[in-house]
Amino acid sequence: MSLMKHIPNMLSFVRIPLSLLLIYIATLQRPVLFVCLYSITALTDMLDGLLARRFGWHSDFGAKLDGFADIVLVLSMLVIVFFVLKLRFAPYVIAFVAAIAFVKAVNLLFTRIKFKQWSTLHSILVRYTALPIYLIAPVFVWTGRALNGIVVIILIAILASVLEETWILAVLEEYDMNTKSIWHVKRKPTERPLAMTRQ
Repeated sequence: MSLMKHIPNMLSFVRIPLSLLLIYIATLQRPVLFVCLYSITALTDMLDGLLARRFGWHSDFGAKLDGFADIVLVLSMLVIVFFVLKLRFAPYVIAFVAAIAFVKAVNLLFTRIKFKQWSTLHSILVRYTALPIYLIAPVFVWTGRALNGIVVIILIAILASVLEETWILAVLEEYDMNTKSIWHVKRKPTERPLAMTRQ
């Protein structure tokens, strides 16, 4: 059992070299191989959190490792899209990407200053906006097209998730990376007195 509880961390760790390997596979122009490896990489991201929550195999280190592995995967996808495939996106798409990167960097810095740690939130909105990212990335490799219209819709959702993260960080008094949403943060003060009255 002691070894089993490390499975989520192992999955998160494996995602890092797999993400970097995807860059090389993309240069080979073999979309079937890329999609297969990419599916395995994405599966590690879904399974690590699922197993950690289902069996209680979670830890602060594991959550941070998961966040770092996610960043490596996203950066790998950006390298593939912009430098391997050399896709040309509309200026407004680039503007959205720059805005998201800026807000995300601010959130990381904010977390470090306010809570004395480098970490990212795992809110519901962040989890759900990750799904279209996973779906669109292999489409880029398969089609070699920018798909500006679809991409901008996804980017709007991602921008909303990182702005909500900013809001949550501003409201939180004690850091909880698993805060579900800003609505859950606001409910906590009213829930505590109710819990006390039941005791």
